This record gives sequence, C-alpha cells and structure tokens, in this order.
Amino acid sequence: MKKYNYHSHSYRCKHAFGTDEEYILAAIQAGYQILGFSDHAPYRDYPSRTSHMDWDQLDDYLFSISRLKEKYRDQIEIHLGLESEYYDYCFDERRELKDKVEYLLLGQHFSDPSGKEVNYFRNNTDEEILGYAKSVCEALDTGLFTYLCHPDVYMNRQTEFTEVCEKAAHMIAQKAVETNTPLEVNIRGSIRGKMPFNTGERFYYPNRDFWAIASQYPIRCVLGVDAHHPKDLLEAWEYVDACREELRDLDLHFIEEPLM
Repeated sequence: MKKYNYHSHSYRCKHAFGTDEEYILAAIQAGYQILGFSDHAPYRDYPSRTSHMDWDQLDDYLFSISRLKEKYRDQIEIHLGLESEYYDYCFDERRELKDKVEYLLLGQHFSDPSGKEVNYFRNNTDEEILGYAKSVCEALDTGLFTYLCHPDVYMNRQTEFTEVCEKAAHMIAQKAVETNTPLEVNIRGSIRGKMPFNTGERFYYPNRDFWAIASQYPIRCVLGVDAHHPKDLLEAWEYVDACREELRDLDLHFIEEPLM
C-alpha cells in the first residue's frame, strides 16, 4: 500500500503554516509516495480572514502547486485539489473550481460560506446536526467530490452520542454507499490526545460511535492527515497508529489503490 495523503493545506487559508515546497519536502522525508494539496477553497462573494483562501489567491495556488508538481515529479506524485463546503446556491462556482483542479474534497465546516452562522466543530443542537447530515448528503449527490473529509466532525464537541447523532451517522454512511464516495478517517482530531467528556475520554475525532455505525455499511475509507503545517506530515503516522487502535475491531475497509 502506498503511503499517501490527499488532505494538505497551505498558508493561504490563513490558519495553516509553511510554504508549499516545505510540505513537499516534508512528505518526501517522511516517505510518502503521494501528496495531494487541498487547501480551503475560496468563494467569490464571501472573503474570509480565518477559514479559506481569497478568490484572488487562487491563481497563485494553482500555479505554485503545478510548478512544484513538475519540479518534484521524479521524487513524489503530487496532486492538485481543493477542500470545499457545499451550498446549493454556490453549485456553479464549485463546478467551476473543479474544472481548474484534479479533485475536490468535501469538508462541511459551516452552515454558510461566510462562516458566521453554524460552526459544526462546536456543540450543536439536534437541528444543526441533522442540517449537517442533510447538507453532506446533498453534496455527495452532486458527484463533485472525490471523498468526504472528517464525516464525524459534528461529534467534535458533542457531550454524548444521542439518537440524533446516530441518525446523522446512518444518513451519511448510507449516502456514501449510494454515491460510492469514500469517507475519510481524519487523524487531526487525535493530535491533542483523548479529552474528557461526559461519557469518558475520547478523541475529538475520529469518533468511535460514528465509525461503529459506518462500519455496518459497505463503505470505503481513506486516511487523511489534514496537514496544516509541514511537520504534520512528519509526525502523522504516530497519530495514524492511535486512530487505528481506537477503531481496531471495527470492520472498516481502507482503499489501497491511489484515488487518481
């Protein structure tokens, strides 16, 4: 199995660090055969100071990764993508972006592109959790996205796995099967170790309760480093092992062949 990561960011999103080339050099040092860049995609009408690149940074991003892909072609396989939320009123814009890159990843962080409404990383209401699941399912139906990043992100701060949380997990897993879309086991939530919750200590994500539901379906899984700093690629496999241990007895099938 090739050592891969399709989920890497850049300084342009305003909450990641390091140059594009530094990520590549770190990946080579760590023994990756495949590195995909998928920085947070811009929105023409919704600039952000904290969560995604601006539209006028897009051309520089595309040029930089394409140039480095050629420069390091004999050392590592590099792919150019973007991570994006999905909102139906931005569909044409997302389709336009997909035409500019090799792949789009779905990462539904917010309920609106400004990031000022619901943030799914916090403790959410039942309505918000079901809203997250519904928007993810609608996004997967479009066929725009190569895989779904951190599908369990809505459990990040939830104090317990309620019936609504369980329903959301079933909705997402079922739609992943229907659309043949892989789900990402994202290791970034394990970096701070296990944290205390009402039901005991656990990672922010991957969330074992979510993946226990997902494992009931014939889903395909990928690992995602979600790198926000070159060192994340150097240290990733320590956290991969911790995540595998957390999910060790669940029937999850990880994709072994390259995604593209």
